[in-house]
Amino acid sequence: MKTSFKYIFFIALFAFLGFTREFVFVNLNSRLYSLFYKHYDFHLPDSLFYFNQFDYSTLYFIKYPLTILYFLAYFFASYFTVKQLCDHKKIAQSIIYIYLLLLALASISMLYNYFINEKFDGGEYTFSRWLMGIAQSPLVAFFILASSKLYNKLQTEQ
Repeated sequence: MKTSFKYIFFIALFAFLGFTREFVFVNLNSRLYSLFYKHYDFHLPDSLFYFNQFDYSTLYFIKYPLTILYFLAYFFASYFTVKQLCDHKKIAQSIIYIYLLLLALASISMLYNYFINEKFDGGEYTFSRWLMGIAQSPLVAFFILASSKLYNKLQTEQ
């Protein structure tokens, strides 16, 4: 496959992941808001009708497996993007280490917040969400791709 088509494919893949993630989480958060404040004028789109049957706490905790699902989707998309577009295949391994680091730091932050602070919100929760936001975006792949191009340039100059 030509390189330009690969770039178009992977940009489309990240756009699709971003749209679906935003669509699911914005609608679930709106549904949670309507249940919490008893504003029953919000209706989920037909494609998310399945979530209408759940109460507030169930919907709240469904967001955690969905976060892991999107984390994995972005990990695989990032890994295969870098593997296909970089000249050095070992650079794709850095995606594994970065995602493991993001997951470990976010998990430690959440566990600390839950067991030490005994709550689900606060600074540690915000930090964990921020890390998951990075992991659920094309930032890691784009950073590695840009770094690999710079690495290639430095190697050819030496």
